[in-house]
Amino acid sequence: MNYASVVRILALVMLILAGSSLPAILTALAYGENEQVFAFLAMVLGISVISTSILFLTPRPKQKARPSDALGLVLLWWFLAPVAACLPFVVGVQNASLLQAIHEATACLTTTGQSVIAVEGNLWPASLIVWRGTLHLLGGAASIIMAASVLAALNLGGPGIHRSVLFVMPETSFFDAVPKVARSVVLIMVVSITVTVLALELAGVSAGRAFSDAVSVWTTGLVDPAPYGRANAGAVADVILAIGLVGGALGLAVALPLRERRFLQAVTDPETRVFMLLVGIFTVMAIASGLGFLESLGWSISALATSGLPLGSADTWDNVPLPVFVLPALIGGSALSAAGGVKIARLIVLSRRAGLEFRQLGYRRSVLGFRFRDREMDERSVIGVWVYLIAYILSVFLVMVGFAFTGLPLESSIRLAIGCLTNSGGLVVGHVAQLDQAASVLAIFSMLLGRLEILAIIPAISISFWRG
Repeated sequence: MNYASVVRILALVMLILAGSSLPAILTALAYGENEQVFAFLAMVLGISVISTSILFLTPRPKQKARPSDALGLVLLWWFLAPVAACLPFVVGVQNASLLQAIHEATACLTTTGQSVIAVEGNLWPASLIVWRGTLHLLGGAASIIMAASVLAALNLGGPGIHRSVLFVMPETSFFDAVPKVARSVVLIMVVSITVTVLALELAGVSAGRAFSDAVSVWTTGLVDPAPYGRANAGAVADVILAIGLVGGALGLAVALPLRERRFLQAVTDPETRVFMLLVGIFTVMAIASGLGFLESLGWSISALATSGLPLGSADTWDNVPLPVFVLPALIGGSALSAAGGVKIARLIVLSRRAGLEFRQLGYRRSVLGFRFRDREMDERSVIGVWVYLIAYILSVFLVMVGFAFTGLPLESSIRLAIGCLTNSGGLVVGHVAQLDQAASVLAIFSMLLGRLEILAIIPAISISFWRG
């Protein structure tokens, strides 16, 4: 492990986290939220002192950073960032629990989005809503950058589902290639969110709600701490949000072709076609459960995006049977998006392999192959996907049992386990108020495990990984 490189980059990223609090600080000043101003300034001071000290005291690295070093950085970032960002959720709100504050920050950074802090009348300080949105943006961008660079280099998942034109393995330090990915991801997110905010405001949505909903759809999270029960924004706004959720769920799979004006490729991408097919399938299932067509369509898009953001009226969503309700979140969105779940690309690889096996039943000596995004898939790729799927299923089962042992009902245990591991706030909202300390710790770990795509955390268990 190239500790000098990892620690220095981590310090720089933490300084970015501190600097990103500026909009929240300005909002607190504008609204006279003095306690929040103090909390944000204390957070910025603490992060800045520690990070700058590390930069001054740590020598410049003498060896090139490798993908494994980047994975170490990713692991440290995801586990330390919620702790660094939690202080504003302790001061100025009805919360004296540091654990709940860390849970809140983790939910925002992982774009799960549920809130565990009770605020009288749901009248949150405006600066904290901005901070929640900022953390969603940071977490969503970090998730996509991690997938398009670190996971692409390590080829976790077997078939290279995280590969894109943005990332090329550098001959120098691995971290030299990351800024290009980061710039493209941030630019795409900023443009997408800005266009969505303007469209929502033209549709008559207030500026604050337009901002929170736009960030929610493109990060596939829940910026608004109380998204359910609020007034419907209207049919036009729902259409805008649905388009945003589709874009957020597909991520770079459609954003990169559209940026290069290759519209046909964006529409015909395997993940795009399967996503639309799944939307149709789950819409039919919801209609069979008693929902209207528009309600069913809104639920299927929101659920597959692992957001849970209500489109139209979400009052009847609970009519969908639990096995159907959790299935879209388990599938999730594109591999290069902020959506959680197993990811559509992996299901495509497995389904094509299954089809190949059926075709070979009558011709056992035949030699057949299949491709994914113009890349020939080998046995190692398929085995990698199977290993991931088994690890995911096992993780869901173990986390569900863990929640059950904390005394939670079976339905809550199922929803929390799948919701946290798939970073799907729609499954978790309404079931976090009853969490004790042990269940809250498990939820925090599960959200981080899901954001790291489970297999990425396995090296952290090995001492040799940190010694290497």
